Amino acid sequence: MSNLWDKPGVPHKGWHLAGVRDLREDGADVEDTNYATCEMCGHEQVRYVHSMEHPDYPPLEVGCICAEKMSGDYTNPKLLETKLRNRAARKSKWLSRRWRTSAKGNPYINADGHNIGIFPSSSRPGRWKFRINGTFSSQSFPTVDQAKLALFDAFWDVLVSDE
Repeated sequence: MSNLWDKPGVPHKGWHLAGVRDLREDGADVEDTNYATCEMCGHEQVRYVHSMEHPDYPPLEVGCICAEKMSGDYTNPKLLETKLRNRAARKSKWLSRRWRTSAKGNPYINADGHNIGIFPSSSRPGRWKFRINGTFSSQSFPTVDQAKLALFDAFWDVLVSDE
């Protein structure tokens, strides 16, 4: 991959950050990560890919440093990447958290001002559902751990919307 910073006709400024994604699958080992290469500078081993858009050039997928330079925004690309790093770290520890047991015998925790937990499905014996405060999942899961991980994903969406 060539260095587009040195290529004539490639805009260096005026880019817009369209989004950031983590290339490591939830729970995947470091060795199993399919890293990307920054399309702007050619740097390899990019885990957090920043999608950049420009009105006069095709979209590029780049690393954080190039995203900052291209957008002129030295706050948001790193902030969004940090949120993804935090999410990955929290999810990796989610199942090993100390879950309490409710009066009905169901696992729950209080996290970030929310009461969340899992419980057996009444309509599908042997399966589990989750709740966040008073909102219950419509989908059920075959194991306690799968319900807890689905709860994490839904809970993360709640945390992001609370910001």
